Parts: sequence; C-alpha cells; structure tokens
Amino acid sequence: MIIAYLHGFASGPRSHSPKLALLRGLGHEVYCLDTQGDYRPEDYARAAESLLQTAPPLDVLVGSSLGGFWARRLGVQLGCPWVGLNPALRPSVTLAQFQGRLQRFDVAAPFDWSVEDALAYRPLETDTATMPELSAQPHHPPGLIILAEDDEVVDARETQSLATDCEVLLLAHGGHDLANTSDYAEALSQFFASIQARRPV
Repeated sequence: MIIAYLHGFASGPRSHSPKLALLRGLGHEVYCLDTQGDYRPEDYARAAESLLQTAPPLDVLVGSSLGGFWARRLGVQLGCPWVGLNPALRPSVTLAQFQGRLQRFDVAAPFDWSVEDALAYRPLETDTATMPELSAQPHHPPGLIILAEDDEVVDARETQSLATDCEVLLLAHGGHDLANTSDYAEALSQFFASIQARRPV
C-alpha cells in the first residue's frame, strides 16, 4: 500500500523514526509530509497539497501527534482511511502549552511559537468535528487511533471521548512518542489488511 506519513509538532520526516521503520517493515511504501519547520494550519495544508501532488494515489494516511489531527481531517476530506498515533485532536489546547523560541526534535533548528499560533487551530477543530463524514454514516473512511495511557503531552482519555468516529486502541505504555512499535504492530497490520479487503476486485 501507499502510505502518507504526517509528522507532528516540532518535528519532521526523520529517517530513523521507529514509526516509519514499522510502516516500511510491514511492507508498505511511505511518503513523508514535510512542513519544513513550520507548524501552523496553513503550513500543514500547504505541505499536504504538495505531497498529494507528488506522491502516487494514497491508500492510507498515518499521522503522529499534530500529524494525527491532520491525518484524521484530511482522511475525512479525501475519503481516505487514516491512522492517528497519539493524535492531538485539540491542538489549540495542546499546543498552547508551548511558547517562545522552541527547538525541533528532528534537527538542530529553532522555531518561534505563540498562543496565537495554537489558537489558529480552533476553527479547524470545530470544522473537523462537525464534518458530516464523521457522523455514523456507512461509507465514511475507516479510522484507527492508537493511544498510550502514559502520554505526557496529550490526554488519552480526552482523545477517547473525542474519537467517536473510529476504532481506538489504548496501550498501557508508550508515552507520547510511541516508540514501542511492537506493542501495536499487529493492530496496524490488521487495520491495513481490512483496508485492502475493502478494495473492489
């Protein structure tokens, strides 16, 4: 399958990411979104448009943290199956914790972030939550959210309460990074297999 991987806040397409290694290890071709160190809504939208123009037709979107918010949103918009790994479904709240001059996780490069930048996500949260495709319709794209109870950034219980449109797997451990890929590799594999089974012969 062709997978688009959407990185999270303060990150980028890391070549040594355990999550990317898992997706490729399961036998899939992965194309990475790259916001180039910018994390505002317009930056993700622009990067997603570029990815969609250059990658082959996508079978599934997989996003981590803020990338999980975008995987869900774009998946619903495009009618494409999606996976969120500890997704930040309320980025206006989650990202408001971070302010000032920040350091990226993937490379040694700083960027600036403000409460106003975080609040720019609020209209998108409302818009995403009210998309008709998220209601209990038979043909909305399948989604899967994988959460860790000990996530130190995103409240797993709150995410569960917001994720009424998809499957949810709650892990006891993993933290926000979910580097313990062996704990959810089988769930991902089964989800991908279900996507392939839905394809017309």
